[in-house]
Amino acid sequence: MTGSGLNDPGSMRPQRPTLKTIAELCGLGVPTVSRALNDSPEISEETRRRVRQVAEEVGYVPDRAGLRLRTGRTFVISLVFLMSPDDQMGRIIPSIAKALMSTRFQTGIIPVLSVDEGLQAIRQVVEDRSADAVVFNETLVEDPRAAYLLERGFPFATHGRNSLAHLHAHFDYDNGSFARNAAQLLAQRGKRWLALFGPPQERHYGLDTFLRATEAAEALGLRFERIGGAYCTDGLSELQAAARRFVASHPQCDGFVCSSGPAALAVAAALAEAGLVIGRDVDVVAKGSRVLLGMVHPAIVAIDEDVRRGADFLARAVLQAIRNPELPPMQDVEQPDFSGFL
Repeated sequence: MTGSGLNDPGSMRPQRPTLKTIAELCGLGVPTVSRALNDSPEISEETRRRVRQVAEEVGYVPDRAGLRLRTGRTFVISLVFLMSPDDQMGRIIPSIAKALMSTRFQTGIIPVLSVDEGLQAIRQVVEDRSADAVVFNETLVEDPRAAYLLERGFPFATHGRNSLAHLHAHFDYDNGSFARNAAQLLAQRGKRWLALFGPPQERHYGLDTFLRATEAAEALGLRFERIGGAYCTDGLSELQAAARRFVASHPQCDGFVCSSGPAALAVAAALAEAGLVIGRDVDVVAKGSRVLLGMVHPAIVAIDEDVRRGADFLARAVLQAIRNPELPPMQDVEQPDFSGFL
């Protein structure tokens, strides 16, 4: 007689763990286990944690085809992310995936090279119903991706704002405040001529950065210019070439505001080639990883973004958009931390 246990050596193959398996091990009912694995707020956090732990121990894998038939959901969230040389997206994508690990939802990562390519990918997701929601980044002031998803009533969240951001879930970093505070810090350090190495101005955060930096420089009586020929989102060779040209043609510029770590490193290299020392002859304020920039050039003032906080918020925001679309969309904007500098 053959047994029926999960690890019965007499079976042709071990039975696949089911919700009933987990329920018996936890001493709970199958509906409670199902709700716990679906991250239902009706179930206590302690119970959800215990159920997830047992599910992991027995190797429970949900039958996604069955789930889709029962619920109409794929339990997939597509991350359609525009890639850039900065390490920011390389940090936020796994952070979002990690934030969703405690739920039934999986992440499908779709890297794209342009906004148009991203819109095509999003259209495909919506038309195929291959995911329950979308998260995308690098938002434009007038963003066709947000307009399309709102028109279709498809759940989504954005990393960044746009002209329609009041209508949907989003998380953003206050780049305008970063630029304004950076200008104030440089002015306090006696700098008189500032340069901005910023994002493209068709991007919401790019326009916000440029406008706030311009306003701050005017209010502080500082000379101000934008480094041309490249944006902070470009490749390293373009950043380096633009920084070299600017430093060579503007030897009196003594303060730099950089909107990415790679842009700051390009400026630092150009200044070193010109024989200028950061912290003595010039100052550089950058939005970027304090750990990375600190290892490469400790004199750069690095203002970090809390990637984990943003990822956790986006995960919760997009789940609410799926489960409770009648609620107001979750929205948050992180303020730059200049404590210790200003």
